[in-house]
Amino acid sequence: MIPSLALRQPIIFLDVETGGRDPARHPLLTVGAVTLGLDGQISRPIHLRVRHHEYCVEPGALAVTGIDLLDHDRAAQPPEEVAAALREYAAGVGRVMLGGHNFGFDLGFLRPLLPDLRRVFRSSYVDTKLTAQFLIHAGVLPHGVGTPLAQLTEHFGIEYAAHDALEDATATAKVYVELLRLVGAGPDTG
Repeated sequence: MIPSLALRQPIIFLDVETGGRDPARHPLLTVGAVTLGLDGQISRPIHLRVRHHEYCVEPGALAVTGIDLLDHDRAAQPPEEVAAALREYAAGVGRVMLGGHNFGFDLGFLRPLLPDLRRVFRSSYVDTKLTAQFLIHAGVLPHGVGTPLAQLTEHFGIEYAAHDALEDATATAKVYVELLRLVGAGPDTG
């Protein structure tokens, strides 16, 4: 169990897949979320697809994510339904902190979907990319470890298939637990 001093409430880890890098031009395509509990266990996986009237996407973005827009559109829900599903998901945990990897990017796409984001979740968040960078500078993580999620999962021996919102959210939560262990605030490994 993660000591209560280190983790006082669950954290919802979120990730998004998009049609490009610009939230003003490119669509939010998928949102994945998991809940990291006080016991260090990951639960409540959810994967949501967002339907749009038009998809202004960069071909490179789809090549990275492997999303087929025709299949995506058939399985997707309107943005209002996805927003409602995220609010319901959050209500099942309470108004807790969010977590993500390079989370500023994700927030850029989440804010238009959830204009009430700060009422649904706490305004503070955990960013595993920034946390890892700090731990590298502090000498806790080796300098040879980079901060991309794929490098962190490899370093910690976490299985990971990149560029699926749910997979990325799950991997990010696992990396966070490992980062807590490094500083002595997480579940014992032995």
